[in-house]
Amino acid sequence: MEAFYHDNSRKSAFTERARQLGPLSGSESCQVELLEWSSGDVSISPGLISTHARALQDRAQPRLQIVFAPLDMAHHQSATSVQAVFDRYAIPSDFISQRLVSVTHSFGANYDGKNCSSWFHFLCKNVTANVASQPSGCADPRKTVISQSDWTWIRTSAFLRWSNCQDKENASAVLVLFSATKKLRDRFQRAWNGDLAEILIDPFSLFAICLDELWMQSQDIVDIARKEFGEMELTALGLAKATATNKNAGNPDFVGLHKMAKHIIYLKEGADAAILILSHLQKFHEKLLARPPQGDEALPIMHLTDQMLGQKAVQFEVWQLRMASTEQRMQNIINLSFNVVTQHDSHILKNDSKSMKAIACVTMAFLPLATFAAVFGSQFFNFDEKKHRITVSSDFWILWALIGPLSLSVSFLYYYLCYFRGSTRDSLTKALERKHVLSP
Repeated sequence: MEAFYHDNSRKSAFTERARQLGPLSGSESCQVELLEWSSGDVSISPGLISTHARALQDRAQPRLQIVFAPLDMAHHQSATSVQAVFDRYAIPSDFISQRLVSVTHSFGANYDGKNCSSWFHFLCKNVTANVASQPSGCADPRKTVISQSDWTWIRTSAFLRWSNCQDKENASAVLVLFSATKKLRDRFQRAWNGDLAEILIDPFSLFAICLDELWMQSQDIVDIARKEFGEMELTALGLAKATATNKNAGNPDFVGLHKMAKHIIYLKEGADAAILILSHLQKFHEKLLARPPQGDEALPIMHLTDQMLGQKAVQFEVWQLRMASTEQRMQNIINLSFNVVTQHDSHILKNDSKSMKAIACVTMAFLPLATFAAVFGSQFFNFDEKKHRITVSSDFWILWALIGPLSLSVSFLYYYLCYFRGSTRDSLTKALERKHVLSP
């Protein structure tokens, strides 16, 4: 019945998308690394076993195995190897579909009473500190000229298959980790010693280790983002202080603020997604805990796994709270930066207004002189140099007949534009507001 829900065409879509990027490489092009354990292996070498994806088909399946595979993205250089991993461990089409659409988070599980499979996708924004530049900041490892830009992401997927889970003697488990970090590999290598039979009682303990390491990695990224944000915050506060004392200290880096705000939003989204993954994982594990596949003897170990998953949930909630407070602080700094620019512009306008006021005062001082000079310089006045007298033309009334109506017209137009139209606009606004309030 489980096969009824799977759509193998998703594998074809995965391969076709990879083929669009270029010619597909062979399955030998990408190496996979393995950690293996079988019954009776008490002393195990912590070293990884390296092989290519095609060789997995011919390799005997141990009781417990962890496979470190390349990133399960539809890329032409790794698609064939990833497909070989899909086929070898019968990874369901839902897992492939979620990767095809680059989900922020996902969780899936199947249990038929004999075999159990579960998986999740983890996506988190990566922030790289550029300590070489001055001033320091976030920078994409690739070359970029945009302030505080970083387009890299942390992508990790995990698929767990627990076979014959009701048979304690023959149960086996395999965990496939796509794009596992070096720290995660080292974590499993350190734990890969002694008798690992207890893991086969509840392999979901492997998920707890994965999520713990992903949380640690995300906190390193959060610390980098918060540190860079703190420096931007100090810069903004310094600009605000300088602006308050009428000093020109420059303009805020709005592009950098925008990029940093995006990083914080994505990191908060990653925290929310991780909490959802853990929530679904805990619910599924509680269903298994209600009816343990290997009987009540497995309850102590399954309860311990459940407790560990609960602790991971608390850790991700801490991440969520940190990002919520950082997001609010970021919004405050953006508002402060806009206010700093507005205040700086108001100082400039204030200085300009003082200059205009001085020019207006000088103009008003010479306005009477200019008026008399214009009137007496007209053709309505004749200067008799012999008699040293000024003769006024009999048509002098024409000057006032023209100036009077023009002055009244200009005054009326000014009054209309400044008062009448303004009051009309206010009346219309109030009428529309009343209509909006009264309308159902």
